Amino acid sequence: MLAFVLQNGDLSLRRDYPRPTPAPGEALLRMRYAGVCGTDLALAAGYKGGINGVLGHEYVAEVVAAPGNEAWVGQRVVGEINTVCGECDHCRRGLITHCQNRRVLGIVNWDGAFAEYLISPINLLHPLPDDLPDEKAVFVEPLAAAYAALRDVPEGVGDRVIIFGDGRLGQLIARVFQTEGYHPLLVGRHNKKLALAAQVGVEVALEPPDGQEYDIAIDVTGNAQALQQIFGLLRPRGALILKTTSVHKSELDFSPVVVNELHLIGSRCGPFPRAIQALAQGVIDPLPLITARFPLAQAESAFELARQRESLKVLLTNSQNASV
Repeated sequence: MLAFVLQNGDLSLRRDYPRPTPAPGEALLRMRYAGVCGTDLALAAGYKGGINGVLGHEYVAEVVAAPGNEAWVGQRVVGEINTVCGECDHCRRGLITHCQNRRVLGIVNWDGAFAEYLISPINLLHPLPDDLPDEKAVFVEPLAAAYAALRDVPEGVGDRVIIFGDGRLGQLIARVFQTEGYHPLLVGRHNKKLALAAQVGVEVALEPPDGQEYDIAIDVTGNAQALQQIFGLLRPRGALILKTTSVHKSELDFSPVVVNELHLIGSRCGPFPRAIQALAQGVIDPLPLITARFPLAQAESAFELARQRESLKVLLTNSQNASV
């Protein structure tokens, strides 16, 4: 099959990649759309080192085979990205997205969605409403991650929110907080991206205003300079939610975290059902965030565009009719 593969640090389009075979409890999926994520770009740039295989963890697909579970065949689905063993200490404690034996789609020991076909355990799949288009459904995974930031806000911390990073995930987080009654300030570096958020009523800025303190800060940049700035913007006992990883190591002065007794929270995967509902009901419209669509056969061009600072979401599709 056709697949976009990372091997020993090199990305290449392969037409001879083995098509996977589903085992009992698994489904064979035909990819319909897959989104290029910042994590994909970071992996290609060397994050986590030594990753080999098919990238891609944001997708919408059709079930083409499901041994012993044929009722799934023909359904359009999205899928969660962490496998669960159910037996390790983390699973027994309910930390199922942190299973100690997990595989992570397109990241750890599990070929991802930048291919004609992929495999998923059936228990990770979510059927989609018939009236939810593929181009919106492909945003379920990142939108769920945005809802995770909302979920991870400590109770009673306050409601003044600042978000650093006007890219793909920052845009979704700003929209999620806005629809939940907050009035977030989105800080970024790109006027065109900020204008997209402003069009839906999100307050935007190139720099945070002087003298303002915030209860909640969300970082989607992974930039040490931004984090150091955020430390100075949070009120005592405010919360900093980290939503991104970084290829490069950095040094930070954590003294403000101690002195101001800040909550420091890592936030990763989120609730798929809530994201599906928000997209199906039109609460969140991600379509303006699509920069371009490419057929899988042009994955190299898609990645080249996704790396550009002005890009937001670049999609891959199995269709040959994608429009750049």
